[in-house]
Parts: sequence; C-alpha cells; structure tokens
Amino acid sequence: MVLGFGILIFAYVPIFYSEISYAINPPDYSTTEVSISDGVDSENVIVPDYKNVKPYNSKDGTFYILISKLGVEAPIVPNVSTANKVEYMKALENGVAHAKGTALPGEDGNTFLFAHSSLNFWKLGKYATVFNLLNKLENGDTIIIVKDGKPYLYQVYSKEIVKGWNTEPFDIEYSEPTLTMVTCYPPGSTVNRLVIKAKKL
Repeated sequence: MVLGFGILIFAYVPIFYSEISYAINPPDYSTTEVSISDGVDSENVIVPDYKNVKPYNSKDGTFYILISKLGVEAPIVPNVSTANKVEYMKALENGVAHAKGTALPGEDGNTFLFAHSSLNFWKLGKYATVFNLLNKLENGDTIIIVKDGKPYLYQVYSKEIVKGWNTEPFDIEYSEPTLTMVTCYPPGSTVNRLVIKAKKL
C-alpha cells in the first residue's frame, strides 16, 4: 500500500508542480514585443499577451510552438500519423506532434497539433507534460508557431472538452488558417480530450 501510494505521488508530482508554479507566478497581462531570430534576420512581433516572453532563437528549418502564458517552448514534429500508435508515441517523446495530412502554418485549413498532459512522465520523456496547462488558455490568448524561421501568430477563440476519443472536433475543415491543439484532460488521465482552437492573426 505504501509503495502504491508512493508511485501515485511520484506520478503526479510534475502536474502538481506546474499547477502550483502557475498559481504562484500568474501571468502579467501586457503588450510584449518578441524578437524571433533565424540566426540571420530578426523579426519583432507585437504580442498582445504577457510580459517576460523569452525570445526563442531558431535555426532555419526548425518548427516549434511558443505559448508565453504557459511557459511552453517545444519543437513540433511534422507529419505524424494519428493512426500509427508507435509513430505518434515516438514523436511525442520529442515534442508536440503535427498530424499528417493537416495544414502547415501559412496554409489555408486546419493545423492540428497534439501533445501529452500525461501521467507516466518517466516513460514519456522531457515533453510528457508539455500541454498539461493548456486548460489555462482563454479566448484572446496568443500562440506563436515558428516554421522555417518565420513566426505565425494565432489567437485563441474556442476551448472545448470532449468525451473520450471523439474525433469530430479534430476533423473539421476550415477555409482559413486555423490551429487546433488537443491533449488529454484532466491532466494525468485519458478520460476526455481538451480542444483549443485559434485563428491566424
């Protein structure tokens, strides 16, 4: 019983830690200028979001997501099959997964990203809990995606919890550039999915 309790505590420590850290250091609402560099040129982006956004220096060809409100900086693994569990679990060990067949930043349509908010962080690696604060996002919050050194800004307009693995919210097609982010909810379980949608600014 003691061993089981210890394992349970150990499993939830990263989730509790991020929640407590977020509560102790709430975001400071403000207008922030972010400098994103590809190593040659820099582009200053005005983000109507939060102070203390850390610049992220990319190299040409990189693909990553920056959510300043949540302190998320993570690489994105492109073109990951959502039907191949081995493939997507491997991709999630290396960052946030971009679903194969969905739009890339700058293209019209739905850019679908998914990542862990997970329990077994010791098996899943560095990015096991990368999306566990995704539920803190609200309408109007800003997300930056950088692809090949170019920043793309998105603004959150929808947050929804769906039961189980209901894929209907993920399969919607859009004529304009739209970002859909999905993770398990609540963090540390696979009961529901949290779906965040954002439109390109």
